[in-house]
Amino acid sequence: MFDDFKTFWILNCSFTFFVLRFEFMKIAIVTTGDEIMSGNVVDTNSAWIADKCWMMGHEVVWHGGVGDYAGAIGEACKSAAKMADVVFVTGGLGATLDDITLESAAKAFGKKMVLHDDIWRGIQDFFKKVGRECAKNNKRQAYLPEGGRALANNVGTAPGVQVKLGCAIFFFLPGVPKEMYQIFNDSILPWLGGRSQGQIYSQKFLRCFGMPEASLDEKLKGLNFGSVRVSFRVTFPETKIKLVSREGEKSLLEAERKIRKKLGDYIFGVDEETLAVVVSNLLKNKGFSIAVAESCTGGLISHLLTNVPGASQWFERGIVCYSNKSKVDILKVRETTIKKFGAVSEESAREMADGVRRRACADFGLAVTGIAGPSGGTSSKPVGIVHIALASAKKTRQVSYCHPREREAFKLLVAYEALDLVRRHI
Repeated sequence: MFDDFKTFWILNCSFTFFVLRFEFMKIAIVTTGDEIMSGNVVDTNSAWIADKCWMMGHEVVWHGGVGDYAGAIGEACKSAAKMADVVFVTGGLGATLDDITLESAAKAFGKKMVLHDDIWRGIQDFFKKVGRECAKNNKRQAYLPEGGRALANNVGTAPGVQVKLGCAIFFFLPGVPKEMYQIFNDSILPWLGGRSQGQIYSQKFLRCFGMPEASLDEKLKGLNFGSVRVSFRVTFPETKIKLVSREGEKSLLEAERKIRKKLGDYIFGVDEETLAVVVSNLLKNKGFSIAVAESCTGGLISHLLTNVPGASQWFERGIVCYSNKSKVDILKVRETTIKKFGAVSEESAREMADGVRRRACADFGLAVTGIAGPSGGTSSKPVGIVHIALASAKKTRQVSYCHPREREAFKLLVAYEALDLVRRHI
């Protein structure tokens, strides 16, 4: 059939190479921007894109970053095109003079920039819709490298761009994460999925609160998850357990069942379910209402709850009572309680919770009072002390913690502790 072994070997290797190329694509990612290179902005886009590509079964072979210099951007794009089938470039698609990513890449590959009138009209319509004046500079965003295709940006003005440069397919995306996510999910993810050839992974995140990462890991030791890969991601103040499988939902569900048996209600949600969403759904489904009195968190708990769509159905009101006088005047905390036990005390937290519940005529009253620091602590009441109470008409539950952390971290952790108290007891 073949004249010699060498011919057979070449044909066989060519076939193998074709199969591999057909099953996955090599991906390169280029991040542009002086703000990235100087460290003023943390590059989260590369990690997000890499994770999405990996989950679709493609291989990310290179990440690179470059400042707002035309020559450097062009060279980075040319280097990426030599290593990958697909190149993602983020940043530099805005309307200002330092937004030069598209022009720089086009020049490097000998392509002209072409005005697209339909894109320019869309940009002008966008500004009319939001009631703002469209600057002449915005017309820059209507120019694409020749052969380029616009990818709809439903969040901002700069469209994404798909274009072949050299031997690679390039996707240019805005650096603003919210805009980048939308374009990627709507226009690029389906394109990647169609080229995965059965290599797509299934994944699930189990969201945990109340137990450190190391303790969670210790509890899961010895469990056999088969082909499912289990890893941990800390996104303060919660820990996410990531499950990944090539064998579909059935294997993920079996792994989840084993993990839930070990961890119980330390798992509060799945995937995009935030703690505030979980609490809100519980309140809604049970027909309960809640009112919140906040001292040391300064309104953060109310903010988290009202970020959930439809919050007016269960969230009655939130009151920030920072001073002792406001606790007495608004929540009817007794002056004798504050004088005897202090505003930061179990007794005051209980009266705050019951006071806001009664004032709002709500089913539940939630209250927090503590010392955020960095000053104000004493030997008996150190910085980081917090008292949380949840009151109903029948019973008031109260918990106390000490979280000596930086002020913003303290507030977020206390907000989670408060919401978790609601989750466990309504």
